[in-house]
Amino acid sequence: MRKIFVDCGANLGIVLRRFMHELPDHDFYAFEPNATLLSSISANVEQAQHAGLVEVAPSAVWTEDGTIDLFLGHHESSTVMPGKRVPPVYDQQIDYSSPVAVPAVDFSAWLRRTATPEDHVVVKMDIEGAEYPVLRKLLADGTIDLVSVLYVEWHHDRFPAISRAEHDEVAAAVSARVDVRHWD
Repeated sequence: MRKIFVDCGANLGIVLRRFMHELPDHDFYAFEPNATLLSSISANVEQAQHAGLVEVAPSAVWTEDGTIDLFLGHHESSTVMPGKRVPPVYDQQIDYSSPVAVPAVDFSAWLRRTATPEDHVVVKMDIEGAEYPVLRKLLADGTIDLVSVLYVEWHHDRFPAISRAEHDEVAAAVSARVDVRHWD
């Protein structure tokens, strides 16, 4: 049995570093599509001095492999999802006029290749609205059952196209199969 931690939306790598200290017996995988943040992630990984496996992929977590448009804003608010409203605290709205093409990974297929049902898999998912299509796919194909613990930040309140009912449906379905912990 492997112990695996997956950071979906690694941002600056600060959370990744924290979990590397808290879970020294885990292998670590991180996904971050914003190329400007990769040097910070590398610095945080280096500071953690983790002896085990650490892999950082410059990719967006998505529902299929390929390329997807990343819409940039404040480093904590960039998204692959259209129509996001950014709270004023970030002082920078999403630039939907100049998307950046980034690699995308089919998270469900990646999870199936990487983990087995015997593994203990912890996923932190902070992917700015993309959690809905990604989690829907994991539910549909059963790969959600490979996840032991899911820390998730929900973003329905920032996307007018995602209704509260849709959020409640996805959140309830995921919570019925996985130990879900709110991430903020």
